[in-house]
Amino acid sequence: MNIRLSRALAVSAVAAWAVGAALGHAAEFTMKFSSATPETENSFAWTHLKVLKQEIEARSGGQIEVEMYPGGQLGGIESLVNQVRDGIIQAADPADGHFAPLFPDIQVFGIPYVFVSREVAWRVLDGPFGEMMRDKMAEATGLRPLFWTENGGFRHYSVVGRELRSADDMAGIKMRTMNHPLHMEIASSLGMSPTPIAWGELYTALQTGVVEGQENSIPTFLLPKLYEVQDNIILDGHVYSINTVVVNEAWYQSLPEDLRAAVDQAAVIARTTNRGLSIANEIEGRAFLEEQGVTIYDPTAAEKAVFRERAQPPALEWLKTQIDPVLIDEMLAAVAEAEEYYGYR
Repeated sequence: MNIRLSRALAVSAVAAWAVGAALGHAAEFTMKFSSATPETENSFAWTHLKVLKQEIEARSGGQIEVEMYPGGQLGGIESLVNQVRDGIIQAADPADGHFAPLFPDIQVFGIPYVFVSREVAWRVLDGPFGEMMRDKMAEATGLRPLFWTENGGFRHYSVVGRELRSADDMAGIKMRTMNHPLHMEIASSLGMSPTPIAWGELYTALQTGVVEGQENSIPTFLLPKLYEVQDNIILDGHVYSINTVVVNEAWYQSLPEDLRAAVDQAAVIARTTNRGLSIANEIEGRAFLEEQGVTIYDPTAAEKAVFRERAQPPALEWLKTQIDPVLIDEMLAAVAEAEEYYGYR
């Protein structure tokens, strides 16, 4: 699989060079793309970005050059979001929590326990509702999401020094969250004390006992080796964690129509790459964590229902005070349609 993927990426890179050379001109547009994620082979967090670069360059016939700055070379993710807004760079890859303060409506995707499965989430995100949200965010913030990707899949709670088996076990935990108001509300509704801590400081905060636990998807959990400071995970799946690539809206609209189409086409390929790798990383990651001695508990349907009953109603009531309740209704309607489409209703 690694050899095949490497060959595919190499072919794409050669195609981009060959087309540009054949047209006999240098790139007309530059897309400076910075990510806090380091270059990592076959990773849900990085590989799709590499694919996006090569697809954009190939599909634009070399008219768009994508300059990649991985590993936080140009700053932390919060700084990168501001740099994209200001037009200093053209693209970055924040998770939803990184721009929730700028665009509170994004919190509608964080309604706890709203997605029963990945395919339901994908249908909502890729359908009319998700497209409307992309346009709305671009208009409100100057940041256009090219697509919604998985930030490793569903988020789960983890802790050190105690077992997690039920909603009752969550009480009293000092839990790290992103600076995402709805994520904090969910933790509070389950009896925890939510504590926002920057991603780059998470490992140290857990190591030194500033917080007892954290919540992330399994593939994300693996990135900073959190298994060294956490030993219990409960697969409650409270939020389907999304990531994206945001571009400066003014830059995007400045592209000729055919080059915008090239970017959009490349985005579909990158999105698909991310989701496939996210699932593979999750399967392989769980096996690795269990080998490292991490206890992973799968709640029963009845146990998950208790989590949902405790967290969703107060989260919805709180969310209605933060964003237009009509948007919440539209989101829930999109979820219902997707559930019916896939036979969950």
